[in-house]
Amino acid sequence: SKDVDRNVLKDNQQLVRSIPADNKQSLKAHLKPLGFTGYKVSELTPNLTRRAQCSNWLLYYREELFGLSVDELRERRRLKKEAEEKAALASGGEQKWSPPVKEVF
Repeated sequence: SKDVDRNVLKDNQQLVRSIPADNKQSLKAHLKPLGFTGYKVSELTPNLTRRAQCSNWLLYYREELFGLSVDELRERRRLKKEAEEKAALASGGEQKWSPPVKEVF
């Protein structure tokens, strides 16, 4: 029903927003060696799209978050931010645009 679908859609959108841009193509990267060539537009349905997005989040969780403490994750974030700042200074201080990402932790 529309009431159920609306809630699922909102939850799925929040889940996708929580994935950093570096990990957005995890599903494709992990399945390509197994022969996955991508989806065809004619194959896409709302359910298939949601499943793919949830699978992508699970891969992100497994690769980046699983088994680490919150302190370790914060330290990783701090180091990554410092490296990005150094790279920005080295390139003349230009800030490149990045999509907004809601942090999971």
